[in-house]
Amino acid sequence: MAWHPFRNIGLKVAALGLGTLVWFTVSGPRVERTISGVPVIYRNVPPSLDISDQTEEATVHVRGIDSQIRRLEPGELVVEIDLAGERPGLVVLPLRTDQVTVPFGISVTEVSPGAVTLTLEESASVDVPVRPTVDGKPAPGFVDAEVTVDPATVTVVGPARRLKTTTSAITQRVSIEGARDTVTQTVTVGVIDPGLRLKDPRTARVTVRIEPLEDRTSDNARVVLRGAPKGRRTTALPETVTVSIRCPATTLSKLSPTAWVPFVNVSAQPGDYTLPVHIESIANCTAAITPATVVVRIR
Repeated sequence: MAWHPFRNIGLKVAALGLGTLVWFTVSGPRVERTISGVPVIYRNVPPSLDISDQTEEATVHVRGIDSQIRRLEPGELVVEIDLAGERPGLVVLPLRTDQVTVPFGISVTEVSPGAVTLTLEESASVDVPVRPTVDGKPAPGFVDAEVTVDPATVTVVGPARRLKTTTSAITQRVSIEGARDTVTQTVTVGVIDPGLRLKDPRTARVTVRIEPLEDRTSDNARVVLRGAPKGRRTTALPETVTVSIRCPATTLSKLSPTAWVPFVNVSAQPGDYTLPVHIESIANCTAAITPATVVVRIR
């Protein structure tokens, strides 16, 4: 029979490669190592139930070739727990070496803790508002006049007990640092509590309206005396002040003249009082009043 050295060359090369791999796997110094922080994953969670207060990590003792163990990547070692058939309440399950998934050539000699604990609770859901997270400040002379988010609400799912303390979902950060125009970004939505999740993975469209600030000044604005006692003569010195306000352009255009009338809150007893002058608070606006105080005389 003729010899055909190149017949089935592909199979021969594969066999040689496999043999080489096995040789490297079983040869070399074998060592034992302790690996902490191995994630515990729970499979087959019963329908309508959710996990809370669970053991999340384990420590695994392994044996194998030193070089292979040193090359282990995160995720190559995993502890898998089967929850099929479990009922609501506190669950305690023994932890065994055969529940650890490891690469070929590495063996598990021990795993700790000796048991995992978790609580299975009835699953529930709740609709919560989405709270946009905005970072930074607009350019000088500009202000973030309004922040909107779409969708405005999302559905959060998880153990009913944990949902009671959940008041909102949050977005990924949206930066407006140095912005001079409206900023719009589509970002991820999530919840802070790692034991909860969104019913459907969601993104949200966050819009931050950036507007230029405008100034308006009212000279000789008469000070209103609030709470002046009846039957007595009450005067302010000086009687007028200068009020300057800085607001977003759209806000300023909608302000009525009474929105920034200066006033003082007057004491009811006769005497002379040095009192601060105020105007009503206006969202996204700052005010300066000169002079900042007046002398109120009650006779």
